[in-house]
Amino acid sequence: MLDWIAIILFLVTWVGLEPMMALGWPRRTDSLMLDMVRVRQAWMREVLTRDTNIIGDAAILGHTINSASFFGSANLIVIVAMSSALFIQPTIGLQSGIIAMFAPIEPLWLFQCKVLLVMATLLRGLSEFIWAVRQINYCLAAIGASPSREEARDIAAWAHALSLMINPALRSFSQGVRSYYFTVAAALWFLGPIAFLIAIVGSVALLVWRHSWSDTAKGVMEVRKLLDESHPTAAAVEPSTAVRSPAANS
Repeated sequence: MLDWIAIILFLVTWVGLEPMMALGWPRRTDSLMLDMVRVRQAWMREVLTRDTNIIGDAAILGHTINSASFFGSANLIVIVAMSSALFIQPTIGLQSGIIAMFAPIEPLWLFQCKVLLVMATLLRGLSEFIWAVRQINYCLAAIGASPSREEARDIAAWAHALSLMINPALRSFSQGVRSYYFTVAAALWFLGPIAFLIAIVGSVALLVWRHSWSDTAKGVMEVRKLLDESHPTAAAVEPSTAVRSPAANS
């Protein structure tokens, strides 16, 4: 019974936490995700207006591509390794190894469900990393196609268009990283349903704290406030941008 309660709670938080945090939960006005939308919009405006060239900005995005590729490769390796557990002898999988020292005796099908759940979290992360790489490449092309300082251009329109590309791209990368929290929680299911439940609650609590009350979240909030003071016009369009594109969050 506890296994079913744990898996239902896991699926609800795994699927539902991301959209709730994208809307600003639990702190509606001071959310790391929503603040980063504003910060990236300002970044794209600076890309179009700063005196220096955009090589530095391209290097930042290139570093993100390398990071996403690294994490994606790591996910793929672990997925292949985990898949081998689906084809081992039942006696080997359930009666040997470090996990068997702590985990209760269980049917083979339940053991395989646990393996599949870990693989599912890794696969979701892999898909997010792959999509992040593709989106960032699109964004690099758009930045390269943006008009130069000497050309007539609508800075606000260009910054808005670029932010609509960069925000979903980096959100996909962040989602891939956040998937590791749920991978760890799913892996602790091997130790039993109680450990699984504790891991779920702990992972969600850690994610919420880091995105709402950590020093980094407070720092990003201060940066957003400074941007709002220096560019009040851009700040005024931020809510409509968030509504039109709820996926464009960190």
